Amino acid sequence: MMSFPTPLRLWRLLPALALALTLATTAMAAAPAAAQAENPVEGRGPQVIDTATLDFAGRQVRLFGLQGIAEAQSCSAGTRVWACGREALWAARNRIANHWVHCRPVPGAAQAASAEAPLVCDLGGRGGPELNAWLVEQGWALADRAASAAYADHEDAARAAGQGVWRSR
Repeated sequence: MMSFPTPLRLWRLLPALALALTLATTAMAAAPAAAQAENPVEGRGPQVIDTATLDFAGRQVRLFGLQGIAEAQSCSAGTRVWACGREALWAARNRIANHWVHCRPVPGAAQAASAEAPLVCDLGGRGGPELNAWLVEQGWALADRAASAAYADHEDAARAAGQGVWRSR
């Protein structure tokens, strides 16, 4: 014959059940933030905010290791001033155009407490040409040397070749 727990035994289990429920609720609340940081972001032709920020249908992401060129930025070559920011934005938009863009987090990348982790993006899907490297190689974004040395050589090569914003130097 089957025996049921007495009310006294049930009361003894209550603190353990409350602790288990609290831990489960905390884990569930943290799961969306962790999943957002670990999951890739992808879509066709995201909007280019600046050359280090993309917008995927309202979700803005920062590109890892880059300092973007703002649209309003101007550059000078001798006495000539040109709208290098607009040209950088145009080049990024043209390169991304209608491509599928797949962005993934960088393991261990530092981030602000309130900001999403910076991402590395590939054109044409996972494993395609890396957008972050292309932007720096072409001189349309700067390497964020404080965040990572990943693109420092790309920036040095673009500067030496007079590519993009370095055309004026």
